[in-house]
Amino acid sequence: MVEYKSGIHPKRNIGGKWMADFFQSVESWDISVPCSVICQAEGSALNENKKVVTVYNRELKITSPPEVLKVNKTYSLECIGPRVYPKNKLILTWLRGSEIVQRVSTGEKGFPDEDKRLRNVFNFTASASDDGQEYTCLAEVDLGSNTTKPITNSSVTLQTYSFTDPPRILNKDPIEVKQEVTLICEVPNVDPAEKMRIRWSQDGEELKTIALRSNSNTVRATTRWTPQESGLMEVVCTADFEEYPSIPPRNDSFFIMVYVFSAPEIQVPTTLEGKAVNITCSVFNVSGELQLRLKNRNNVLVSKSSSTELTIYHTVDAQAKLDGQQYTCEAVLKLQAQSKTSPIVKQQNATLHVQYPPTEAQVRKTADDWIEGKSQTLSCNAAGNPAPQVSWIKDGQIYFREKLHIPSVQLRDGGQYVCRVTNEYGSKNSSLNAVIMYKPQNTSISVNNKTVSGSPIHVSKGDEVTITCNSNGNPPATLQWEAPSKGSNDETGPPGVLRISHATSEHHGIYKCRATNKYGTDEKEVDIRVKGETWTLYLVIAGIILTLIISAIAAFVWYSKSSAHKKGIYKVHNAKPNNNPQIPYGLEPYEETLPLRKLIP
Repeated sequence: MVEYKSGIHPKRNIGGKWMADFFQSVESWDISVPCSVICQAEGSALNENKKVVTVYNRELKITSPPEVLKVNKTYSLECIGPRVYPKNKLILTWLRGSEIVQRVSTGEKGFPDEDKRLRNVFNFTASASDDGQEYTCLAEVDLGSNTTKPITNSSVTLQTYSFTDPPRILNKDPIEVKQEVTLICEVPNVDPAEKMRIRWSQDGEELKTIALRSNSNTVRATTRWTPQESGLMEVVCTADFEEYPSIPPRNDSFFIMVYVFSAPEIQVPTTLEGKAVNITCSVFNVSGELQLRLKNRNNVLVSKSSSTELTIYHTVDAQAKLDGQQYTCEAVLKLQAQSKTSPIVKQQNATLHVQYPPTEAQVRKTADDWIEGKSQTLSCNAAGNPAPQVSWIKDGQIYFREKLHIPSVQLRDGGQYVCRVTNEYGSKNSSLNAVIMYKPQNTSISVNNKTVSGSPIHVSKGDEVTITCNSNGNPPATLQWEAPSKGSNDETGPPGVLRISHATSEHHGIYKCRATNKYGTDEKEVDIRVKGETWTLYLVIAGIILTLIISAIAAFVWYSKSSAHKKGIYKVHNAKPNNNPQIPYGLEPYEETLPLRKLIP
C-alpha cells in the first residue's frame, strides 16, 4: 500500500506483487513516497519503507564576463545552479573545453521551502590562449553509487586582448616644407594583431593610413605627409580595437620641426683664357642658422654664416689648366630644435669651362717601325676648348679623322704625315716622318759595268773582270758572293764588288749574289763563260752540227710535200686499166701522174 500527502494523486498501475505510480507534473518540492506491506498471515506485523524523491528544475545562470578580457588580468566566472531538493544532491562543474577546471557540491540537504542555490565561482588569469575559448558550467544530480545525471548546462566563449605598449612614432626628424615624407607608427605586443587599428592625424585632420604587420604581434602603419607650412607641427598616431569599444584607445603625438631650406645655387660662367671669372654661391630662403661655403675639391675658398638668405663670391684667373675644375656650393643648416641630430647639408656642383686654343698635338703610332706588309695606326689628339677638330695631311690629301689606319704598309706610304688640330681660337700642327722598312728587292748584277739580263756573259782568258751587285732594302742589305772558283787572283772590293784580275778556266761558272737584312733575303746570279783555244774548237764543232741539223730539216720538209710520197688512202680519178703490153706486171720502175683525192686523212 502506497500513500501520499493530501493533494498528490499520481496515475497508478498495479501488478500481482507490485505497484507503480506515474507523476505527470511534480508540483511539490518535498515528495516522500511511503510503501507499507501488511501480511494476512497470523502473527504478522506491518512492514513500511519510505523514500524521499529528488526534485529539481533546470534554471542555470552564468554571470556574463566582460566583452573582452585583458591578458594577464584576473577574472571570475560565476555559475548559479538550479534549485534542487535535497540540496546535497547537486554538483556544479566548470569545464574549459572538455577539461574539468573546478567542481563544487554541498553536504547540506537544506529545506524544501527555501530557495538557496549552489554557486560555483571560478577565478582565473586571462591568457592569449583563452581568446575564443569556450567555458561550460554543467549541473548534475548525484544518483548515488558514483553515478550522476546531467540535468542542464550553459556555456560562454571568451575574447581576450593584449595592448600592453602604447603606439610610438618612429621617425621624428625635421622635415622640409612642401617635401613629402613617410611617417611610421608602430604598436608592439598586440593580440589579436589583425584586429588592431592605427590612424594618423595632423591638426585634427585624419591622414590616409596604410597598415602593415611586421610580425605576428607587431602592427605598423604609415602615412605620406607633405607639410605646407614651416614651424612645429603636431602629428598624432592613435591605436585601438575597433571591434571592442570597451577598450580605450591609446596614442602617441610628436611636434615635428618643419623647416625652409632652398637648395644652394652656384654660377660659374664660361670664359676665355686669361680673363677673370666671378663664381657665386647663394641660398635664398632658410629658417635657421645657415653656414655657406664655396669649395674647390676639399679646399674651402669662402665661408660665411647667416640666418637669412646669403650669397658669397670668389674670383678666379681663367687658365687652361683650370678647365674642367669642379666647384661646390655647400650649405649647412642647423635648426634650433636640432640639438641631438646632425646638421642638414645641401650641395650644388658646377664646372669651370675655360676656352683656349689647341695645345701641341700629340702624335702616336701603334708600331715603332713602319714595316712593309705590316699594319700601322696613327692617332692624334690635343687639349683645347672647344675640343679641337683633328685632320691629317699626306701628299696633299686631307683626312678628317683622329686616327689613320694602314692595314698593310707599302713603300708608297712613306713620307711626312701632318696632324692639324683646330678650334675657333687657333690651330697647331705636328708632323711625323714615316721611313718604310722592307726586305732586299730589285737585286741586280753588272759585269764590267754592263747590267746582266739573264744570258751567259763571255769573257776571254786573261781578261780583268769586275762583277758588281746592287740591291734595294731598308735597312741596307748585306751583300755576299758565292763564286765557283777559289782562285788566288780573286779580289773583293767595296760591298757587292768582286774583281777577277786574270780570268782562267777556274773562273768559269755561276756567280750568285745574296742580299740580306733583318726583314728578308733576295738573290741574283750570273753565268760567266771564259773563252780560249778549246772554246774556239767547240764553236767550230757546234757550227758543223748546226749546219747538219738545218739540212736534215730541209730534206724532211721537201719529202713531206712530195705527192708521190704522201701517205693515206686515196681515190684515183679517170684511171684506166693497164692494157699496155710493154708495161708488164713486175718490178720495173714506172711513173705516171694521176689526179688523187684523199679519202682518209
